[in-house]
Amino acid sequence: MEKIKVGISACLLGQPVRFNGSHKNSVFCSQVLSEWFEFVPVCPEVEIGMGIPREPIRLVNENNQIRVKNVTDHSRDYTDQLKQLADHRAPELNDLCGYIFMQKSPSCGVFRVKVYNPNGMPETEPGMGAFAQQLKSHYPLLPMEEAGRINDIRLRENFIIRVFANHDWKTHVLNEPAPHKLVAFHTRYKFLLQAHSEAHYRKLGQLVADAGVKPIDEILGQYFELFSECLSHVAKVNNHVNVLLHMLGFLKSKIPGEVKMSIIKLIDRYKEQKIHLIVPITMLKHYVDLYQIEYLMNQKYLSPYPYELGLRNNL
Repeated sequence: MEKIKVGISACLLGQPVRFNGSHKNSVFCSQVLSEWFEFVPVCPEVEIGMGIPREPIRLVNENNQIRVKNVTDHSRDYTDQLKQLADHRAPELNDLCGYIFMQKSPSCGVFRVKVYNPNGMPETEPGMGAFAQQLKSHYPLLPMEEAGRINDIRLRENFIIRVFANHDWKTHVLNEPAPHKLVAFHTRYKFLLQAHSEAHYRKLGQLVADAGVKPIDEILGQYFELFSECLSHVAKVNNHVNVLLHMLGFLKSKIPGEVKMSIIKLIDRYKEQKIHLIVPITMLKHYVDLYQIEYLMNQKYLSPYPYELGLRNNL
């Protein structure tokens, strides 16, 4: 299988590029995800010439503007250089399907990076790393996550679902845009979208209905923005339960009554959080494959990413 290109902070792959010459190797990234992802490592601070080792930097609120400053010498401001680097690198990062950043970093942090006032006291409102923020302005729909947050199994699965979906979109829809390709894409993501947000799924269906009427480029732009927003919602237990029961409905005329009841019991146990999601899904998928229910076999909900990742074993 073709590996998916994903950007990553270089330190997370074990490169000794941090301010003190160390790294923050992520075993999950370097040893697990690397089987499916072709990582594109970037260390913005090194690329703008800050050197290794170097004095640390931080986000500073200066006259209501967030700047990236040297911790001890605020006259050394790296904000513009980091943003210009993002502008320069953006075109060559166009084929990325996701990005994993180093948390807390004033250049790479995405969520809740500490901001200080000029006197060195922390402020209440967190910020975002300058490079990450500028890159996000170029690719607002690119799935972005932090290495620290993907230790949370639900956030991890959500990010990986979005990366694979992003790649699927680029490969099978954007490659040769056409209304029928959008319809096929939407059809196979039906249950996955419902698991994340029923309301978004309905709105997306309305957009697909207009695919043959309105300009396809306009529809695709609106669709993928809403699609990305939908998948950014972490799927809830009750949503999974509704989807599993809905899919079971496609099997009710095929499977014996006792099999149906055993699957319902598994779904109920999952709802009570007594078993993991993989259990009812595996049972359901077994009978989908056994009876060759083509509509369900094509559903991304049953296999949104390689089975070997085992993410649903802990959900």
